[in-house]
Amino acid sequence: MYELKIALRQVFSRKRQTFFAILAVALAVAVITVMMAMLSGFQGELIKSSTENSPHIVINPQDEKDGFIHLYKSNSALIMEKEGVIAVSPKYLGQAALEYKDNAEAISLQGIEPEAEDKVMRVSKDMIEGSFLSLTHTRHGIVLGDKLAENLGVQPGDRVDAVFPGSKTTSFKVIGLIHTGTEADEVTAYARLDSVQDFFNEPGVVSTIGVRVSDPYQADIIASSIERETELNAVSWIEANAEILNLLNTQKVFVNVFYILIYGIAGFGIANTLITIVAQRTREIGILKAMGASQKSIMIVFLFQSVILGAMGLVLGTILGYIATITLQSYKIAVPQEMYFGLQTLPLEVEPLNFVYAAFFAFIINIISGIYPARKAAKLDPVKAIESA
Repeated sequence: MYELKIALRQVFSRKRQTFFAILAVALAVAVITVMMAMLSGFQGELIKSSTENSPHIVINPQDEKDGFIHLYKSNSALIMEKEGVIAVSPKYLGQAALEYKDNAEAISLQGIEPEAEDKVMRVSKDMIEGSFLSLTHTRHGIVLGDKLAENLGVQPGDRVDAVFPGSKTTSFKVIGLIHTGTEADEVTAYARLDSVQDFFNEPGVVSTIGVRVSDPYQADIIASSIERETELNAVSWIEANAEILNLLNTQKVFVNVFYILIYGIAGFGIANTLITIVAQRTREIGILKAMGASQKSIMIVFLFQSVILGAMGLVLGTILGYIATITLQSYKIAVPQEMYFGLQTLPLEVEPLNFVYAAFFAFIINIISGIYPARKAAKLDPVKAIESA
């Protein structure tokens, strides 16, 4: 195919122009792949934190004034039998104070069934001292957040006093410490459900029931089913994070507009290179047409040049984008937690599809960029082209 040979010769005869045209495309693809890695990482971390470190469904009392779920054992058994549910954890939540020597701290005291809570919340992975499941065998054992323990000045093995107005002061033995890396480490205290119910003088009731399901994306459907059958208020993680998920979807629209602008700038680089070639190769184009080359062939020559420049640019850009993403992943870039929903560092995730999308759209934009100069070259009058050169 002589059109391809002519296109290759014209592309590589102008090395400086070719270099900058390829570089424009490469930088556009690299920047976009890094941005897509950041967006994917952010979404992935957000969904992971919403599904891994929290119940997929939280069941609350139907009557908010009452504040408790009654018959929680039968309700928990009913929910556990539902298809897709893999763990159910009833929990009593109460505010109290812990005292140790001259120190006192306000706490969020969580009464739980250790094995059930561990299946729903995966607490064991956050343990830095002791065993979370040992709470099962310790009537008055307590697991504290590491910051809370530090503020109280206690160590595993020490005894602390739980205090609440109207309740009998109860002594708990510290049997473990957790570290989640969040503000919860300053206030969280776990104890057995029956111990906490007795402490608050509220036997037979819980504040919430946490549920883990096998497919987090089915949480909405399962939550609706639970509401119908138990008449309790079931909130899925999707419903609880609806504002954040909607914000991410809105953000995607703006990011895609930004991608198109970057691709457009790169496309102009290629179009400018091809227009320059048309201007500099007018005489050659005229000769080709005088020798019988059709308008279609001339157009194909310039479209081939656009494809060659775009293909080389996207290959280089993909490599640069991958290297940049991997390099940035090796650094822990701190971000303001209040702006990024509790994330401490900027997450980046290498998604092969992101590279495919970036390369595909860059390629399409490049071909579109080559249409105008190709049509301009194809419409040149051979006689005028030769005379004007």
